[in-house]
Amino acid sequence: MDRAELTKEIIELQRQINRDIRQHTLEAWMGLNITAPQLKTMFFIADHGSTNFTKLASALGVTPPNVTGIVDRLVEHGLVSRQENPEDRRMLMLHLTEKGKSIIADLRERRVSRMSKVLSSLSLEELAIVAKGFNLLNRGAELQRGKKRE
Repeated sequence: MDRAELTKEIIELQRQINRDIRQHTLEAWMGLNITAPQLKTMFFIADHGSTNFTKLASALGVTPPNVTGIVDRLVEHGLVSRQENPEDRRMLMLHLTEKGKSIIADLRERRVSRMSKVLSSLSLEELAIVAKGFNLLNRGAELQRGKKRE
């Protein structure tokens, strides 16, 4: 196999694995009664600790007024709170509530649990190969991040 064929195979395998893991978290997400943009918002806030409307809109690829509607519904559900920024009182900061943090933690734990089950079916030697492969992928990702900063 050449580089292009191997790359295509790796990408397809990654899709299959992600689909399997996503299927197990999808059921939990469907029971939450929130939209995909609301869930993306919650994950973005969780990953950053807090954020403001401008950064969130940019990350979601929408306008600030669109973010307002998404955030309003999350606030109504008790999943996100708005707080004044102590450094600039004109700016509102968005934080996950304890309920919001709990939901994100549960969804992440479901993914970890599923991946653990998948990996538990492999031998120690196979696990070592997978670990080496992921280390190499991580190194490649780090190199790409370094190129973006230059």
